[in-house]
Amino acid sequence: MRNLVLLFACLLAALPGTSGEIRWEPYQDLAVQQLQRYLQINTTNPPGSELLAARFFQEWFAAEGIPAEIFEFAPGRANLVARLRGDGSRRPLILLSHMDVVSSDPGRWRVHPFSGALVAGDIYGRGALDTKGLGLLQAMTFVMLKREGVPLRRDVIFVATADEEVHVRGADWLAENQRALLAEAEYVLNEGGDNLLEDGTINFFGIDTAEKAPFWLRVRARGRPGHGSRPLRDSAPHRLARALARVVDWETPIKVLPGVEKFFHDLAPQEPPERGEKFRHIREAVHDPEFLATLTRDEAYNYLLRNTVSLTVLQGSQQTNVIPGEAVAHLDVRLLPREDPQEFLQQLRVVLADDTLEVGPVQDTFRVANSSGTDTELFRTIQAVLGEHFPRGLVTTRMLSGWTECQIFRQLGCTCYGFSPFLVTREEIAGVHGDNERVSVENVRRGLRVYFEVVERMVR
Repeated sequence: MRNLVLLFACLLAALPGTSGEIRWEPYQDLAVQQLQRYLQINTTNPPGSELLAARFFQEWFAAEGIPAEIFEFAPGRANLVARLRGDGSRRPLILLSHMDVVSSDPGRWRVHPFSGALVAGDIYGRGALDTKGLGLLQAMTFVMLKREGVPLRRDVIFVATADEEVHVRGADWLAENQRALLAEAEYVLNEGGDNLLEDGTINFFGIDTAEKAPFWLRVRARGRPGHGSRPLRDSAPHRLARALARVVDWETPIKVLPGVEKFFHDLAPQEPPERGEKFRHIREAVHDPEFLATLTRDEAYNYLLRNTVSLTVLQGSQQTNVIPGEAVAHLDVRLLPREDPQEFLQQLRVVLADDTLEVGPVQDTFRVANSSGTDTELFRTIQAVLGEHFPRGLVTTRMLSGWTECQIFRQLGCTCYGFSPFLVTREEIAGVHGDNERVSVENVRRGLRVYFEVVERMVR
């Protein structure tokens, strides 16, 4: 019997396209080169201009014999969809990423944000981590499946969207106009996942199973305008400032969700004994004021435990010597899954303590946060592949502080995870939406192999 098992293993290893036989170096070299090219395409949103990036993928795939369709839903704004067909015995897997990036100030960067420059082992560019780097690995995986002749039991669908960073019109358009295609899928792999590297040690691999819901609010004060030399106690800016001071000092209620409880429990062995014991019993430990204060001072943990409020926009007079008749602030509110936005709004009004202020949402619609369970083949496959490459690495669940298009795809019936194969430091994470965003060549080369192996196992 043992000989038969060994024979079967040998035959399996001899099949075309198995990851053990792949010559990785040429693919890794190509991934680095193509990422540099991709990062040179300026898709700052607004205006986006994602059509340029969609053409980049379409031309590349065409050279590989893979048809790809571009859907231009507005001038210069486009999604791209490509499909490798399997035998249909299993539901499709979607590889999802967005092509647009946030703005950047070239004067604050070491190199130009759209240079794709390679400096000291790092590839610089806006979107290197959010999320062109991941999208490039997905495209390379797609190309490799085709080149290596991997037998597919699932269709593999490559989806690159526009406008994720602002209005999400790209994913919304696909959900409305390509719903049948997307709803066929069983799984979606998207951006997200924090794989923290500290002092050369892997802290954890975080697989995002949930995100928080943005509930952006506008607070407006109105009052009598006047000359700045004659202060008005109840001017619009003064009343707004007093109310906002109460908001920024507001400690929103602590709530421990099951996925977050698991995250802290999983991290407990990495902590000093006393703190680790608190992590193991986080639901009870948050009632300890001293422990809670130390925990919530860490921005990496605080958002997991509560609804959060960040003051991001202040608008008033255009002139220093003019008291305006109106002052406005924007609050970036992120709600935990299953939270009621209207209930939160009532709580906020109490904290503002000024009935004359106008408070309302910035967005036209509120997208309710949702999540995916972990008892799935895909989650177990990610765990297995990471365990083989990083035997001492902890794999756990994460809730993303932001929002991703997974929220839309889950509503179509797909199980969605945020998964990245990159190991990043806190400094590198700070580059996301910040200055000097970059990804190391080592991450690209190693990450390609990890990502391909996850996808390959899921589609065979």
